[in-house]
Amino acid sequence: MNTRQRTQLASYVADADKIQEYGQIAHWSNRVARFFAEAMGADEADRFRNLGPNDGFDDLALRVGHLEGLIAKDDDDAATPVPGVSERHTADPGPAAPSTREVFVVHGHDGEAKESVARFLGKLGLEPIILHEQPNQGRTLIEKFETSSRSVAFAVVLLTPDDLGRTVNKPPELHPRARQNVILELGYFIGRLSRTRVCALYKGGVELPSDFQGVVYIEFDPAGAWKAKLAQELVGAKITINLEGLIS
Repeated sequence: MNTRQRTQLASYVADADKIQEYGQIAHWSNRVARFFAEAMGADEADRFRNLGPNDGFDDLALRVGHLEGLIAKDDDDAATPVPGVSERHTADPGPAAPSTREVFVVHGHDGEAKESVARFLGKLGLEPIILHEQPNQGRTLIEKFETSSRSVAFAVVLLTPDDLGRTVNKPPELHPRARQNVILELGYFIGRLSRTRVCALYKGGVELPSDFQGVVYIEFDPAGAWKAKLAQELVGAKITINLEGLIS
């Protein structure tokens, strides 16, 4: 990503903060998609469009998070330049084996689900990163989030029914939804880590934010079948796990 592209993405993030009406969301999303198509290629534009519909602020949060994740990924790439690789956008070759054991756990108000996921990751020999457990060190919340997520190899996003919401064209119908900050962070990690290193666990009939392709949704079921499925996704992302953790 070159300087102009990065600046333009940052301006779109700033523009999104000013949106107050549903009708503005689709207009903003179309502008961003056109920019991706013209400046970064059809594949990147399709990834953005495939994040889902444009009918609510959850969809906006997901897209804003995605842009912020792309900017953060560009920071990572700039910090570790690869000789012979140009600024030109290239297709994602897929995940290489990560050098870290850290897995970021994004969560809402369901503390029990958060602890279950963290304990399971620990049994697999991984290090769960939970934002509120990290030291503040005089940082703002966003600074703390960016620093804590910088070296993670994978993200597990817990979609639990913490809020109620609706689409604009169905006013009477309220559905259980995850908190909007959780949706934003889901989009962030899709942009920063790619879809292959993000897994969303959903619970309690929560409305899924979109039908985008590539991110795995796994039901956080009481029987615990989610554990084997999550372990499979971790292995697929080339993260070595302690298999004994699956049976302990």
